[in-house]
Amino acid sequence: MITDRFRIDDQVTIITGSGRGIGAASAIALAECGAHVVIASRTASDLDEVAHVVEGLDRRAVSVACDLSDLSAIAELAAVARREFGRVDIVVNNVGGAVRCRS
Repeated sequence: MITDRFRIDDQVTIITGSGRGIGAASAIALAECGAHVVIASRTASDLDEVAHVVEGLDRRAVSVACDLSDLSAIAELAAVARREFGRVDIVVNNVGGAVRCRS
């Protein structure tokens, strides 16, 4: 299996936009490779489903429901990871969005 070649046992990862789609798949894949995950999304119920899958892989999942367009939410996400695990090894910035420019 390819995950045998990509071991990141006990690494701590933050994955933004991880409630569904690519972010959720990334969180699960990283857990399959041995990482613990801090998952973030605006929708707590989406995170619950991903956390359940991750924990079924014998990895820890910490869910943070937040809107990352708010800079204080970004700081809190990092603080939660540090508080829960003491460090962050990997960040997957999967959150999507757009900024409207003034012309």
